[in-house]
Amino acid sequence: MELEIRLLKTFRAVAEMRSFTGAARKLKLSQSGISQQIGILERELRTPLLVRSNKFVRLTEGGEILLQCAGQVLDNLERVRVLLAEQSNTNSGRLSVAVPATFCHWLLPRLIDQFHERFPAIQVSVVMTDVDVAADRVAHREIDIALVPTGIQHKALALAPLGKDELVAAMSPSNPLAAKERVLAVDLKEQRFIMASPGNLRFVPWDRFLIHSGLFPRIIVETDDLELAKHLAGQNVGITIVPRWSVNGELARGECVALPIGPHGLYRDWYLAYHNATKLAGPARSFLRVCVEQLPRLFANSGRLAEPESPNNVAKSDSAKPAHQGLA
Repeated sequence: MELEIRLLKTFRAVAEMRSFTGAARKLKLSQSGISQQIGILERELRTPLLVRSNKFVRLTEGGEILLQCAGQVLDNLERVRVLLAEQSNTNSGRLSVAVPATFCHWLLPRLIDQFHERFPAIQVSVVMTDVDVAADRVAHREIDIALVPTGIQHKALALAPLGKDELVAAMSPSNPLAAKERVLAVDLKEQRFIMASPGNLRFVPWDRFLIHSGLFPRIIVETDDLELAKHLAGQNVGITIVPRWSVNGELARGECVALPIGPHGLYRDWYLAYHNATKLAGPARSFLRVCVEQLPRLFANSGRLAEPESPNNVAKSDSAKPAHQGLA
């Protein structure tokens, strides 16, 4: 009996998604094609692997055994692919990267410019998405890596540290607080805010500041559009919280003031997230090297920055689980 790798990949996708429809969407195949492949697999193994229903599918005992074995086979093949990519000196290939919208619009163009200058044969595919969605897609191997501004806790992900940036309070120069050197919780109690929706993973340090300070901000405009938030803040509609590097232009033109928050400032830890079952090598490792070299400079307007850890170490912080393996 010889099982084709494509059948094992299809079976694992169905098992993970608990749905033929979800697996078809993930693998970009038709639902009937997924059903046919599972049927072939069951006939070759001479045992039912899935229990079908109208809403979802579940694994039989035989399916559980196959899923464990198929996972080992497919993960080993992925390790072979990575090792071969590393052997090829990482100068060619394709890399898919997920990033938040703000990073995509302001910092990523300069980062990719430097990356393509050093690795012109590597094709980069950029996916702009929310942090939690990016993490989920990397975990499901739909995307190679993601740049995230917080230590995501996910059993399928490993993290490599990239550096820190600062979140600041941006406001109109006519706001009375604009004369201060920094803003404290007591200064913000009566202020109006323009903010992203609650629980946004791009603003974890700000959410912690609110909780620790017992501050309940008066939000008058809720938006995920940073350009709109900055414009409204400049018009003195309210205060918004932004990365310092995103208001360089407005600060230079005198359209807004950006103040540190709290007695020590609010800083975010940035990471490169990747699937922990694979060694970070090939195009992904090349991208990490460029990030570690360039991001501290791009974050330089964020105030006092800590040096990123060596790319040969995996992130260990209070906000993230230790990564599962090194990058060497």
